Amino acid sequence: MCGIIGVIGPLTKPSFETIGSLTSHRGPDNLGKFDSEHALLIHNRLSIIDLSEAANQPMISHDERYVMVFNGEIYNYQELKVELESAGLNFKTNSDSEVLLQGYSHWGAKVLDKLDGMFSFAIWDQQNKKLFCARDHVGIKPLFYSFQNGSFSFSSELKSLESLYSDLTVDPSALAEYLIYNYIPAPKTIYSEICKLLPGHYIEFDLNTQVLNVECWWTVPKGPLQDISYGEATKLVKEKVGKSVRDQLIADVPVGAFLSGGIDSSIIAAEMAQCQEKAKVFSIGYSDNDEYDETKYAKIVADQFGLDHHIIYPDFKSKSVTDTVELILGQMDEPYGNPTVAMTNVLCTEARNDVVVALVGDGGDEIFGGYPRYRALDLASKLKPIMAVAAPALNYVLQRLPETPRGNHIVRRAKQFVVNQGKPLGDMFQDWTSILTVDEFQNYASGLGQNYLATARQDFLANLFKQFDGSPVSSACYADQNSFLPYNLLDGADRLSMEASFELRVPFVSRSLVELSAQLKPDWKIKGGTTKCILKDAYRGVLPDNIIDRAKRGFNPPVWEWLQNNQIFVSDFLNDKSRVSVLFKPGYLNEIVSKFYARKKDLSSHLWSLIVLEKWLQQRNIVLS
Repeated sequence: MCGIIGVIGPLTKPSFETIGSLTSHRGPDNLGKFDSEHALLIHNRLSIIDLSEAANQPMISHDERYVMVFNGEIYNYQELKVELESAGLNFKTNSDSEVLLQGYSHWGAKVLDKLDGMFSFAIWDQQNKKLFCARDHVGIKPLFYSFQNGSFSFSSELKSLESLYSDLTVDPSALAEYLIYNYIPAPKTIYSEICKLLPGHYIEFDLNTQVLNVECWWTVPKGPLQDISYGEATKLVKEKVGKSVRDQLIADVPVGAFLSGGIDSSIIAAEMAQCQEKAKVFSIGYSDNDEYDETKYAKIVADQFGLDHHIIYPDFKSKSVTDTVELILGQMDEPYGNPTVAMTNVLCTEARNDVVVALVGDGGDEIFGGYPRYRALDLASKLKPIMAVAAPALNYVLQRLPETPRGNHIVRRAKQFVVNQGKPLGDMFQDWTSILTVDEFQNYASGLGQNYLATARQDFLANLFKQFDGSPVSSACYADQNSFLPYNLLDGADRLSMEASFELRVPFVSRSLVELSAQLKPDWKIKGGTTKCILKDAYRGVLPDNIIDRAKRGFNPPVWEWLQNNQIFVSDFLNDKSRVSVLFKPGYLNEIVSKFYARKKDLSSHLWSLIVLEKWLQQRNIVLS
């Protein structure tokens, strides 16, 4: 896990020490550079595999034609090394980096089809003056890029490219999409001049011809369904999950896992216990909030498998809302509204005292159907005739129920379920996964806000849902795998773990598991109201039933309490004088703040999203117009 930066072409090159320091947290073990007439490549190294200096980067091929900077891990590098050696290639290190470089030299872009790992990398062809960049299948590792005035630049983080250009402009469509989705989906960033490379894509840039080509090398498959029995599929799922965990334990530094007590992290811990004695696992506890504390479940798993269990109790009360927002924005560099990454950062910072790498359960919900919205979509498709008659009466009752912190999920979700009846399932899915729905945006936007919204991808999630053209569950999983997973969960986890110079690995989104899950029948994922049915059945008898059958609880921070306890700050920060207020009709911000503190509606996610945007605009002294 590292940081990579590059400038190809005539752009005035900055001091490599200066720009390299911006991402030093991504790789504190070595700062390396390659500097030639046409290319500057910079690498921040976090040493994980082959800790020797010989494995430092930028790495130059044996014939000196190719120069590579690489961020990530290739889990099957040892098998690929054997294959390349049999083809006559020699190696100077035991690193996965050299295998990737030699693999590209031998196979070209086809090396991507052979890789099992997480990665973003760039390879400069000194002979032909061409650059090749690629990103892994689901976007675990980030890559930002810009092509301006004959120069191509790239980086693991947006801040590096911000430092190279003085005339960046806010993209109105990206800002509007942030307000809807709570993140900015690729290929957009908050700046018009900078893009994110889409997951499963690569770039070819020819400096001589100034041609930039972006191609897709992998996408989530759409079938066919496995022609096997449920029992056979269950065994196959367990086999693939176990292999993915074992493969991702490879490292020359200590490896642990994060254990929440939910089924995904518990499965990873159970599989780790088969390979490591007294494997180290880390959990977050809330000593003053039983609503969020799950440590009793984590302890059950840790005790059963003899794990070395560390419980971390963060002192969130001593940190202001501003502190947390600034931490997130300091790493994300653009508006990003998921506060969960603050807890990820706490875990990584504390775990760094014992391990350098941790396996996490992210992705299990998206590939095996774990979210309540999947079950709701399945139910909505079956109840359409009944709900057409019953929805008005149900909506009348539900709208009179308050949304409190303890019951907000049930009441809020019930309201969303009923009010969306009559819409196509794809539109339901988008509304349920949006922070500010397009309808709400249109109702409350000012003239300027309407202009911003007009350029946005208003049906981004609904269109992804419709692309799959399958069952509601399969379509929703497909949409989430191409949106919420890469642009929310994985992006945030990467940036806030790397702030602590810490590597996170995600076994549930290995390429083989994602491809397998796409071939499973939808009623194997959700059956009789049970989510992640096939995954639970695969580990029944391995994990205790009270872990497998417990109700899902998200890994969420107490945002409702954070905001309720900071009413003066929120009211002063979000009002008609705020920078973001110009996007909405007069009084809108005061209205939603008042509703939240009157406890009539749980608007904590929406308020948090607006606070993040307001803070980002203030930091950069940007006035929207």
